[in-house]
Amino acid sequence: MEQKFQYKLSKKQKSEIAQNLIDILQKDAKINKQTVTFISNWIRTGPDEKRKAFFDVWEIVLKNFLPRTRPILFRACTRISKNGKIASFTGRLECARRFSKGKGFLIICDTNEILKFEEELFKPGEYQHTFYCISSVLEKAKKSGGCGFSERFLSDYVGEDEYIMRVDLDNMQSFKWIQNE
Repeated sequence: MEQKFQYKLSKKQKSEIAQNLIDILQKDAKINKQTVTFISNWIRTGPDEKRKAFFDVWEIVLKNFLPRTRPILFRACTRISKNGKIASFTGRLECARRFSKGKGFLIICDTNEILKFEEELFKPGEYQHTFYCISSVLEKAKKSGGCGFSERFLSDYVGEDEYIMRVDLDNMQSFKWIQNE
């Protein structure tokens, strides 16, 4: 029988991890052990293994964190996800192309456009279109001696330039990859 990855967190743990994730990028806080485990598990699990605990933490983060940067983000997928789904994006088109193997769809989000009025129209706890840069956390950890992440883990994943964001097709563009023959 196939074993499924089990990852459960209490309401308190979800809140603590979410707050640490926010504080890492807003207040230059230290990365705590729970957050290291959370990020490691998120990155290492495939889409079929992502459990509710992951999405609950990201939901808290995305509603309360307003990023300072405004990159263009990309998502490769075999089919277009439903609106509102929390998903991984990348800041590098090359990473999206590599993940897709030239098949499926490419979703593109100009975060400068999507966040133009976020701060004016919403307050923390109500944000709807934000994103979170996991790569910034990994880069900080690498510069700080690892912070509990292994050297190999950091070297394997820093370059993927991963972000977490809700799919919002009303404010994003989607394209189908075309195979050149």
